[in-house]
Amino acid sequence: MVYRSKIIVLLLGISLTHVALAQPDRDSLLEAWERYVAALPGTSSFEASGDGMYLLEDTDLPYTGDVRVVGALVRPAESPGVQTGFTHIGMVEFELVDWPVERLASQNYYYWLADRQTLHYSADEQRWVDPASYQASLASQYGLDGNFGALSFMLNYGIWVLMITLIVFVFLAVHRQTKKARSLMDETKAINQQARENIDRAAGLQDEVLSIARATRDLHAESNELLKEMLAALRN
Repeated sequence: MVYRSKIIVLLLGISLTHVALAQPDRDSLLEAWERYVAALPGTSSFEASGDGMYLLEDTDLPYTGDVRVVGALVRPAESPGVQTGFTHIGMVEFELVDWPVERLASQNYYYWLADRQTLHYSADEQRWVDPASYQASLASQYGLDGNFGALSFMLNYGIWVLMITLIVFVFLAVHRQTKKARSLMDETKAINQQARENIDRAAGLQDEVLSIARATRDLHAESNELLKEMLAALRN
């Protein structure tokens, strides 16, 4: 009787574990994400330090410093009319605390980041799988060739490609505008300099004109005196 009770309890425990695994949630996503990041070839060290913080040493980026988990989202996979066996998609948003601000627009950084943010939940295996396993599973299910990789990449990372393209476009646009503004400032500076030189030149010319006018006035005065003297001499 006791032996039978143990069997019942064991079966009940297995059943409850099965149900828990069949319901993907944030906690299971974070656990799978930790294992995934730690197992990547470029990860030399990845250890939790508490309160959503981790210490990471990565040779791919490269990066050595703190990682902070900002959020984790689990939502149903959208595959209308297609049975893939993947029921949920999980996204872990995190930031590299010690990553230089000036390198946030790096394409290498965003590709690295995107490759470590998304996991897919397999209802058949009752576990989260990484993007490579997800792509391989779909390719195997539908007998797709190597072209599937590019399509799957766009489906998984298209938003990041678009974001990187937008960032690069904005960066180039700002750079062009800054260059134009700097050129305009240089032209304005040159015009102002020329205007100051013209003002100085005009002031110098004005002084010359005044000097000539004074000399002319004095000459007229002398001429008048001579004429007066000549008239006086003629009268006498």
